[in-house]
Amino acid sequence: MKNPYFSSRPGSVENAADKTVDEILTETGLNTGNLMFFSASRRVAKHEKPSAGMGFDPNYVRENHDGIIIPAANWLTGRRDLGGLAALIERANLPTVILGLGAQSFDSAIPELLPGTQRFLKVVSERCKNLSVRGAFTADVVASAGVTNVTVTGCPSLLWRIDGPPQIDKKSGPISKVSISGTRYDDEPNMFSAKAKSHIGLVMMRLAMEKGYDYVAQTERLDMQFARGELTAETAPDELDYLAQVYGSEDKGAVVDYLKSNLKIFTDVGTWTDYASTMDFAIGTRLHGVIATLLGGTPAMLVTHDTRTVEMANQAGIPHVSARKLLKEGVDVQQLYDDASFDAFNRKQVHYYNRFVRFFQGNNVETNLGPEIPVD
Repeated sequence: MKNPYFSSRPGSVENAADKTVDEILTETGLNTGNLMFFSASRRVAKHEKPSAGMGFDPNYVRENHDGIIIPAANWLTGRRDLGGLAALIERANLPTVILGLGAQSFDSAIPELLPGTQRFLKVVSERCKNLSVRGAFTADVVASAGVTNVTVTGCPSLLWRIDGPPQIDKKSGPISKVSISGTRYDDEPNMFSAKAKSHIGLVMMRLAMEKGYDYVAQTERLDMQFARGELTAETAPDELDYLAQVYGSEDKGAVVDYLKSNLKIFTDVGTWTDYASTMDFAIGTRLHGVIATLLGGTPAMLVTHDTRTVEMANQAGIPHVSARKLLKEGVDVQQLYDDASFDAFNRKQVHYYNRFVRFFQGNNVETNLGPEIPVD
C-alpha cells in the first residue's frame, strides 16, 4: 500500500484563528484531541495524494488509491452504528487497515455492538491481515463480534515524531508550570453530583483555576468561547453562571479572566507539543492531552476513569492514577509528580514502536518509520 485513502478528518485545522469555536469543533469531530491520531497516521503512512473524509466515493477511492487507512478512536460502544462505513468499504473493495480502534465502557462490561458495527468489523477483517486495537479489552470486544485477527498495538498518536519512541527524563524538585485536562459531560443529568461521571473532570477544572495552572481544552465549547471572546458576561450571562458553578467560583469575572489567560486550545499537533515542551508536568483525564505532553518530552500522568484510559495506560506504560483514588484522597500535584516513574514508559515505548513497525509491514503499508529498534 503506497497511496492509501485516509478515512478521517484532516490532521489540523487550517486558518483556525479565523474560525469560530463551533467550526473548529466540527472540523475535529467535536474533540481537538482527535487531531493527534489523524495527524500521526498521515505522518506515518506514506501517501501520494492528500485525502480526508469519513464519507467517500468508493469508485473514486478505488480508481485513485490502492488501499484505505482508518485512524480510529473509541468507536466500539453500544450506541455507535458503523454500518454506513462498512458499506463504503465493501464497495471500494480495497485493502483496508484500521489503526488504534478502541472500546469504551465505564463498568468493564463488554458492550453489545449494533449489527452495523459488527458488520464493519467483519468487513475490515476480511481486507487486512489484522486489526490494530488499543488494548486487551478492545480485543475482547472485537472477539465478541466473531473477529479474531487482531493485534494489540495501542494508539498511533505516540508515533507522531516518526523518528523513534518518546523518552522521558524526569527532573527532581518542585514544579510550577503545570497543565491540566478534564473530561466533562455537559448533557449529564445531575453532573454536579459526586456520583456523576463528570465529577473527576470538575475536580480537575477547579484545581486548575484555584492553583492558576493552565487548562488544555479539547471539547469544552463554552469555556473555549469565553476564552476567545465569542461569549461575554453581557452576551451570555446564563452560560457564565453555569461555568462559575463548573469552576467552583462565585467570582464570575475571575472565571472569565482565568479562561482568557490560562485556557489553551490547540488546532495542530506541532504547536501543541511545542507548548508541552515548555511545561514541567501535565495531569488529566484526557488521553491525547497526556500523549501530546509526552511527545513534547515532558512528564505527564493520566487519570484513568474508564476501560479506554486504563488499557492505553497499561499498553503504553503511561504513569497513571485512578479517578477513584484521587476523589478519595485528593489531588496533590507535586506528590503525584514525585511519585511518577517513567522507567516502564521508556522501556515499553521501544516495544510499542516495534510492534507498530511489524503491524504495518504485515499489512503491506509503506511508512516513514525506521526499522525495528534492537532490544537488549
